[in-house]
Amino acid sequence: MNDSTMCRIPVKAVIEVSHGQAVMVSAEYEDIPADLIAKYIVEHWKGAPIPGVQDE
Repeated sequence: MNDSTMCRIPVKAVIEVSHGQAVMVSAEYEDIPADLIAKYIVEHWKGAPIPGVQDE
């Protein structure tokens, strides 16, 4: 698959809270095809509002 259609995302991570902020201190990354990520979001999104996005 073309590099422009791949997303390198953390699939497993260690998060620590420092001074009230969550900080990722280590992670395992995988290259995932963008279309699979989009398909997952569409299939699992339950219509909840997306934080920070307002209806026009």
